[in-house]
Amino acid sequence: MSTGDLDQSLFREYDIRGRVNDGRLDDVYPLNEFSANRIGRAFGSLLVDQGISEVVVGYDARSYSEMLANAVTVGLLSTGVDVVFLGLATTPLVYFAQHELGGTAGICVTASHNPNGWSGFKLSNRPSVTLGPEEIAEVADRAAKGNFSRGQGRYREQSLTEAYANYIASALPAPRPLKVVIDGGNSIAGPIAELALKGAGYDVITLNRELDWTFPNHEPDPESTASRAQIQEAVVKHGAHCGISFDGDGDRLGVTDGAGNIVWADAILALLAEEVLRRRPGAPIVYDVKCSRMVTEVIERAGGTPVMTKTGHSHIKSKMRDVKAPFAGERSGHFFFADGYLGYDDAIYAALRLLSVIGADQRDFATIVADLPHYEGTPTMHAECADSDKYRVVEDFARYAESLNPRDIVRINGVRVEFDDGWLLVRASSNMPALVILAEANSSSRLFELYQMLRTGLSRSPEVGSDWLNDPWK
Repeated sequence: MSTGDLDQSLFREYDIRGRVNDGRLDDVYPLNEFSANRIGRAFGSLLVDQGISEVVVGYDARSYSEMLANAVTVGLLSTGVDVVFLGLATTPLVYFAQHELGGTAGICVTASHNPNGWSGFKLSNRPSVTLGPEEIAEVADRAAKGNFSRGQGRYREQSLTEAYANYIASALPAPRPLKVVIDGGNSIAGPIAELALKGAGYDVITLNRELDWTFPNHEPDPESTASRAQIQEAVVKHGAHCGISFDGDGDRLGVTDGAGNIVWADAILALLAEEVLRRRPGAPIVYDVKCSRMVTEVIERAGGTPVMTKTGHSHIKSKMRDVKAPFAGERSGHFFFADGYLGYDDAIYAALRLLSVIGADQRDFATIVADLPHYEGTPTMHAECADSDKYRVVEDFARYAESLNPRDIVRINGVRVEFDDGWLLVRASSNMPALVILAEANSSSRLFELYQMLRTGLSRSPEVGSDWLNDPWK
């Protein structure tokens, strides 16, 4: 790729993400110092037009993140906006800094849970508000056309890590000193989570605390069953009350109970929704299209109003504002609190909220989870499918789904096919060249039937990879 090009595939539905050019002459990947600088100039120009004069910048622990953060910072400064450089940071720490510094914009350089070799930018033009599809498209258009403001912004460095950890720890002190295993995934969330949880009064055992961009133990993806094996074993070994895994930028979590069993994020969503609704009866609770029917049942049982919406942190936050919801969550492990917090997705804060629920209940965590309605379900599976093909494949699957005689086909986001005794989902990933695939049923035998429907329907599209990540029947 020449420096005169800017690959438009970088600009995704609610953030910017792509493979990183490592400096080799034959490297064709689209994300490099040139594209990062140009994105900084485009975003800075958008901020100038919106009357915003300052932006905070942080970056995750991958080897190339500091290089990209420096390049995007130079681009921002050239448009006349001021930059507060946080250095190593989680995405929620960047969001916190926006509030703490009085309404600045924010950028976190991160690939979140994506595999090594990826990076990107999460952009926010005001506190608790990340850019949506239309504004991402505007940044892309400005970057492509060179439609940039000119000026000279001021630069300063400031660390807010301790202020952030102290803020959330003091807000949620431990009801009792639970023993908790946390897995930082060799990413920046680990040491910050350890600081916050210890500050709140928990007995913390930390796995993979050291920052290591090679991810020697597993990818920092708490939705991956393979990535959870280490913490499942550690929870049992140490006799911990639970385990909490974090993704690469600290805005998603995964949970393990005291017996070493994975507790999927929609079950955590249900438990946290019950806790919120005890104080906010009748409130709307937002959740994404990937969530279990159990979530709807628990919200209604607790007196709340369930609101299903599209997957994606920008979509969720927008829907929360629209319906004035105090809480929202996703099956991927994003949790958003406008109840006692600042309205954005923060895995470390969510971990403290969950630990408060567990600590206030004398039952063990596995028993608390067992009281939720139960369905048989798959993990979130992923099948490779090129960005250029994935949306068309979803439409092809929608036509196939009509032949299954479903009760309903929900098109909020992808294709969710509803039956009386279960449902299945196919949607295009917003940040990877992949399809997202799920199924849930009243029984294990029916679940396998739905899985076979998924296999049959997607096998009609040769563009879809057959080796599905997290496939329980592989």
